[in-house]
Amino acid sequence: MKILYAAIAFALLGASAATAAGNKVLDHHVTHMKTGNLEEVLADYAPDAVIVTPAGMISPNGVFIGKDARKLFSVLTSKDNLPGNKTMQVTYESLSPDTTLMRWLQFKGTPKQVSGYDVFVIRGNKIVFQSVTVDAKK
Repeated sequence: MKILYAAIAFALLGASAATAAGNKVLDHHVTHMKTGNLEEVLADYAPDAVIVTPAGMISPNGVFIGKDARKLFSVLTSKDNLPGNKTMQVTYESLSPDTTLMRWLQFKGTPKQVSGYDVFVIRGNKIVFQSVTVDAKK
């Protein structure tokens, strides 16, 4: 029984460390989205990362793979989107040791308010997968 408890404790500590590392990556990501620092945002992604956004948001199919991330984040960190990024508020919810749900809100309490959530898979301190969902306007 002691071995079982030790295995559970080890698994929980490993999950906690993975979650903390993932949160550090996401904190870096959000900080640089807010400042519009394209190169620092791209540094968070693995070379073969897959990002899925709503179709038509920036590209017809909404899928960005590897170097295509630059196209996506060139738009999202542009001066036109910086005002929304600066107001962004986020919360994280760990879904598994390498998967985090990030809820976000921009322009809180104004007619421009927009919210949504992203699911991130982070391995080796790099984002390997991200899906973006924008909440429907109420």
